[in-house]
Amino acid sequence: MGDVGRVKKVLLYINTIKYLKWIQILYQIRNRIPDGRKERILKRIRAVNSIPQAEPVSVMIPALDLVKNYLARFQVSGLLKNEVEILHERHIVDFTKWEVADASHLWNYNLHYLEFLIPLAAACRENNADRYFRKWCEYVESWIDHPVRDSFEPYTISMRIPNFLICMNLLQDKIRGSKLEKKLIKSIYQQYRYLLATQEFALLANHYFENLKAILICSVLFGEKDIYGRYFARFCGEMEEQILADGLHYERSLMYHKIILEDTLRVYAALDGGKEYKNDAGKLLPMIRHMADALASVSRGIPTTPLFNDAGNNVAKDTDELLKAVREVTGCSALNEQTAFEKSGYYKLYAGENALLFDCGQTGPSYMGGHAHCDCLSFELTRGGKTIFTNSGTYQYQGRLRQFFRSTMAHNTIMIDEREQEELWGEHRAARKLSGTVCEISGQTVSGRFHSFHGDDFGREIELTEKMLKIMDHVLACDRKEHVARQFFHLHPNCRFVADTAQRISVWGGGKRQAVIHIPPGSTGIIHREGDICFFAQDFGKMERKEVLEIRTAFVKRVGVTVVVEVMAEGYVCCEIKGVK
Repeated sequence: MGDVGRVKKVLLYINTIKYLKWIQILYQIRNRIPDGRKERILKRIRAVNSIPQAEPVSVMIPALDLVKNYLARFQVSGLLKNEVEILHERHIVDFTKWEVADASHLWNYNLHYLEFLIPLAAACRENNADRYFRKWCEYVESWIDHPVRDSFEPYTISMRIPNFLICMNLLQDKIRGSKLEKKLIKSIYQQYRYLLATQEFALLANHYFENLKAILICSVLFGEKDIYGRYFARFCGEMEEQILADGLHYERSLMYHKIILEDTLRVYAALDGGKEYKNDAGKLLPMIRHMADALASVSRGIPTTPLFNDAGNNVAKDTDELLKAVREVTGCSALNEQTAFEKSGYYKLYAGENALLFDCGQTGPSYMGGHAHCDCLSFELTRGGKTIFTNSGTYQYQGRLRQFFRSTMAHNTIMIDEREQEELWGEHRAARKLSGTVCEISGQTVSGRFHSFHGDDFGREIELTEKMLKIMDHVLACDRKEHVARQFFHLHPNCRFVADTAQRISVWGGGKRQAVIHIPPGSTGIIHREGDICFFAQDFGKMERKEVLEIRTAFVKRVGVTVVVEVMAEGYVCCEIKGVK
């Protein structure tokens, strides 16, 4: 690396660190000092043989844990052969290693959630077949007996403990009073005590929330009321910070919003099951209701998880199942209907069968940009419950394509040349950020603007009616050089572009022409069918291909581009693009 490269790297670190909280900086430094602290803590905790009496605690929610769509994510027939499928990636697990060299780090990390034990336990309960139970026992005992690095990561502990408890709820008739139950309870206690000493203050955000959830549930499980008192207060405080006034999670990912809602439901279930905790359980209901209302509103008319920031369909539970669980567990129903989520920056427009979700907000809390994408002013459009324009999604957390899926060009927005909206780098880092986000919604029109970290200004106004979608973009560069404004329109894989002429492009879907796009004089339309820009991942680990239309307009200093889409009654769409310099 040359001097220029070293200076650039130093600046990246400076511009990343300056947003962090002091506690994050302290623990980031502490975690990088190879002093063997965690090993000593783990050794001391494993030597503990006096385990508190475990009280009955149920965190199982049938509306989430026993539905076919969820259980089908894991192939039980493969599990019987030690074949584990997670995030569309399948590997054979060696019971003496619990690490798969050929798998991605994300897959190995998810392996230690042991979530795949839930469908195995559910199959055992439903079919009363000993082969499922024997295999479940084999997985559990081998995992306990062969710990590896990821086994005692604080996050994997936080995800795994509720999964263990769900399985114990499902199999209580088979394991009650057994040696395996005692072994499992001892392991849970050791994990819990280790987690208390290794909470993720270096990251905070959803990782810390998961830590608090697991600690709170375990303090109830083992009757440790002093720890419960401290951590219930911390849990409530973290909810106040992480759940914005509009009801959405502050990392601006609908996937993580759903995960946090599920976490809160698990805690509610654990507390509501014991008389001495019922009052505290009731304190969670207003926030659960608020989060459910926001989820119902933002998801209305959208069939899958909106792909803003890190998001995918196969990690969190389905929206309908979560809302059903809220009704069944708490008695609360999602009643409010919002179209403006001002704190998180999401806005909804509806017209007939058309539903549009627009993003014009910060990409997340300033001190945690690990799940941020450059998607400001992007939108997703559905018609009749079918997606037409979509963002690219999230395929992986590690690997070459991570950078693309976080980039501006992976979203239905606009950029200047190669200039990104934010300085996102590494796998989960964010340095210089966008600023000045302002958005207004009035009737059928939403308009927003922001400043990129380069200093360029962007504005977009979208009007949606039953027969028209109108997009007006305005770009102001921070200098007077020659530039190219680049607009991106990502089609869902079920649709495709056909170039009738150089200036006329049709959109086909469902066996018929759905749109006609006229490229104006002075602008150039480019259909991308190859390259990274065409990758699409609405599920983690599953790659599809889509087609992308890029509209390029050369300009100096400023440019305006207007897109008008006429929707005909029979479903035919006429789309006209006009450019004004």
